[in-house]
Amino acid sequence: MVLLERRTELAKAAAALRQAVNGNGSLLVVRGPLGTGKSSFLEALARLAQEERTGLLRAQASAAEEGLALGVVRQLADSGRHGVPVRSARSRATPALVANSSGKTAAPGQLPRTAPERTPDLIPLLDTLSADRALLVLVDDLHLADTESLRTLAQQVARRHSRRLLFVFSVLPGDVRAERPAMKDLLGTADRTAVLSVLGPSGTRALIREAFETTAEEEFVGASYERSGGNPLLTRSLMDEVRFRGLSPTAANADAVRALRPDHLYQRLAGFLRSQPDHVRRTANALAVLGGTVDLPVTARLAGLDAHRFTEAVHELGLLGFLDERSGARTGGTLLWDALVDSIPAEELTTMRSMAAELLHRAGHPAEVAAEQLLSIPAPHTPEAVRILRKAADSALLWGAPRDAARYLRQALLNSSSVGSVRTGLLTDLASAERSFATMSALRHVAEALPLLDTAQDRAAAVIRLGPLLMEPAEFTIDSLMREVADDLDAPGADDPLTSESALRLKARGYALAAHDPSHIPEAMRRFEELGPRPPLRTAGQRELIASLAHIAFVTNSTSADQLAALCTQLLEREPPSPEHVHTPLPLAVNILAATGRTEGMAEWLRVAARRAHRQGGEVESAVIRAEQAMIALAVGNVADAKQEMLRADVLAGPEASGLPALCTAILAIVALHSEEPELAEEFLTRHRLTHTNQYLAALLHMARGLLAARRHEARSALTHFRTAGQRMERIGWLNPVLLPWSSCAALMHHRLGEHDQALTTARLEVERARKWGAPAAEGHALVALGRIIPGRRGAEVLEEAVSVLERGTNSHELCRALYALGSHEKTSRIRSTDALKRAYDLGMECGADWMVQKISTKLQKEYTSTKREESRLTRSELRVARLATEGSSNTEISEQLGISSRMTEKHLTNCYRKLGISGRRSLPEALDKWFGEQAGTSEAGSGG
Repeated sequence: MVLLERRTELAKAAAALRQAVNGNGSLLVVRGPLGTGKSSFLEALARLAQEERTGLLRAQASAAEEGLALGVVRQLADSGRHGVPVRSARSRATPALVANSSGKTAAPGQLPRTAPERTPDLIPLLDTLSADRALLVLVDDLHLADTESLRTLAQQVARRHSRRLLFVFSVLPGDVRAERPAMKDLLGTADRTAVLSVLGPSGTRALIREAFETTAEEEFVGASYERSGGNPLLTRSLMDEVRFRGLSPTAANADAVRALRPDHLYQRLAGFLRSQPDHVRRTANALAVLGGTVDLPVTARLAGLDAHRFTEAVHELGLLGFLDERSGARTGGTLLWDALVDSIPAEELTTMRSMAAELLHRAGHPAEVAAEQLLSIPAPHTPEAVRILRKAADSALLWGAPRDAARYLRQALLNSSSVGSVRTGLLTDLASAERSFATMSALRHVAEALPLLDTAQDRAAAVIRLGPLLMEPAEFTIDSLMREVADDLDAPGADDPLTSESALRLKARGYALAAHDPSHIPEAMRRFEELGPRPPLRTAGQRELIASLAHIAFVTNSTSADQLAALCTQLLEREPPSPEHVHTPLPLAVNILAATGRTEGMAEWLRVAARRAHRQGGEVESAVIRAEQAMIALAVGNVADAKQEMLRADVLAGPEASGLPALCTAILAIVALHSEEPELAEEFLTRHRLTHTNQYLAALLHMARGLLAARRHEARSALTHFRTAGQRMERIGWLNPVLLPWSSCAALMHHRLGEHDQALTTARLEVERARKWGAPAAEGHALVALGRIIPGRRGAEVLEEAVSVLERGTNSHELCRALYALGSHEKTSRIRSTDALKRAYDLGMECGADWMVQKISTKLQKEYTSTKREESRLTRSELRVARLATEGSSNTEISEQLGISSRMTEKHLTNCYRKLGISGRRSLPEALDKWFGEQAGTSEAGSGG
């Protein structure tokens, strides 16, 4: 099959054979790099000779018999006498060092000469065999032949033109033995040369098909071609290994092929390389170590060669098929070069990689290229190597590759000389890189670095790099470490601006971490009140401190929504939209704005921050920003967008990041609960490692399980979960109902169980706290629960109040829920009920609350079937819009033709879809025809009456 790409060369050989039949002999030399199928080509010529009834003499030279005088001539003579070759081309000896009688090895050209028992009589044999018919004389691997055989063959080749003889010799160009004078003299008389090259993808595919007797999938072929470089020898070795491992040529096994390292092939290649001159070996090793980096001066210095010897080695490696002679780039596929690397002794390889890193760095290559050399050794041994790794880490962070930066810094830490300030700097730099994808590792490395730092300011700078929202106080007692650093900063004389700023930032982190501890809340609130209604927000430390204190004021419900919204808005107006805010307390300010419903400008601010996080490769930053975006979307009632951001954030939180931080997990659970998916909230929460110790997460988990129990109509079990959630919240002093509306849920379960007094008391508790907070969404939510519990007309009035309160806010989802509750209340008038349900339907569609839309549709359908058909008739404006839509006009064209706004056109169409009971424009023509028919039938019935 390999010969599919050898047609030109075979045609050349066939032409030479035909000329020999006509009495015009010649010499054909077959050349090609190592493993390109020269032996297979000679096998094909032997078969051609048999088909043409041409005589055949064959010999296979080998390094093992190079010391046997006239060994190749003897093989030719024996093949002529017996009609069979001495050895098959497939079983030729591996080029390697050969042991002499003393057991020591000798290099090629220094083998002991062994005299033949008798001199083979080749001349009469050639004359006899070529007298009646043409004769094909094949010698494979002629460059390994003994000198006496070369001289004898040269004599016979000189007489070829007047005889029916075709000599075909295969030679490996670039092999040192091909440079012997006798070899040069013989090959210099060649009439033709056939050059075999590596296979292309189609040839590789054919070779794989031959091995497996089936067609391979393209991904498998591509991986094999990448690994072998199209070299037939390497491809066959790969396929042998694939079959040995029981793999099939499918796309699923493409990666497995890329990882294969056939031992027998590695040994053969290593033996071949050992047979080459020292300067060729050293150059090949240098090229293998440098990988894909093409820098010939660096390669020469790494090989320790002068320009002349290096140029010679490059030329010879090009002839051998290891290099592209024009560009100097490596060829032969990754398997060849992996084998060369593996053949270098471990200690020598370590030395070469260290030297390569320094040479590449000095030559001006990117630090990352030099650093890759150092990643492959047990540990860097020089200060220069550590400097290269640090520089590569800085570059990786600049280009948005924090994982690569961490790899370089971890390797630098393995250096035994990295002690003192060097080691400390590496630890803190590593924490800065890891905080974007491995928060727990970052925390460990900061904790390890703190005792090694000399000054309180340095220790403060290290701690400040980590965001409090990504820490957990119990881990490594980070809160106590932070307090110790803060105390050091408060030492006498430490009152310069830099120290004061660091102290503020540390204090902000301390407050953020202590928000779950009720013993710290009074002191935090005193500090917040001392700062007054217009606290300083000029520096980052001042803004971070206010964000943490405002968070405590929010969760404890100690300050109104209006006051905190104004403060947090001013705070974030002074902050650029950077992903760095994730590593500060500032996300707490975003959360507060979401809770107040005052989110103007926040969506764009977060979009810019998200884009920058993506460019910087920050997975943790992206996850936190996604969670913030989910809360902002939820604040305006866009539950569909909130859920989408929630799921994206969850995907970004891989196991290396130890999952999402507690704040993000809480946000995702809240979004899931608002999306009527408590099972998803339970999944998020049970996955988090701190659910049992974090009181807020534990309360959310009870909330999710309570809703699941209520869905199963297990009211008592649900009530227990809701009450437990409330106890958890009361225990830590978190009284704001926005965080967890457990009271309203418990009130509804009391109501379901017939416990009316308890239901009213619990529902009014949430209304009271929501009014203290002052955000429309929270108050409206609490009033809906109370209105559902209060019987009679008063209940409907409370629901009307809830709708009125929610209309002052921006949360369309909460307004949708309130309108549905009002439309479903038994004391709501029929007209008001229908109007409320229709409006709830529109809002549900807008905010993507599919579960609400389904419930409202069911309710409206019941209303529709129980009322007069006139109540659901299309208005004149709706009818005109519907007719134009059925005629194919776009919304823009309808707006222009009727002189109305695009929003009004969309509203009329939405009303038409609802009244006609269809999902969209596609069903409009048929539904409109049906509606006209019903209207006509109604008119006829009225006339007949």
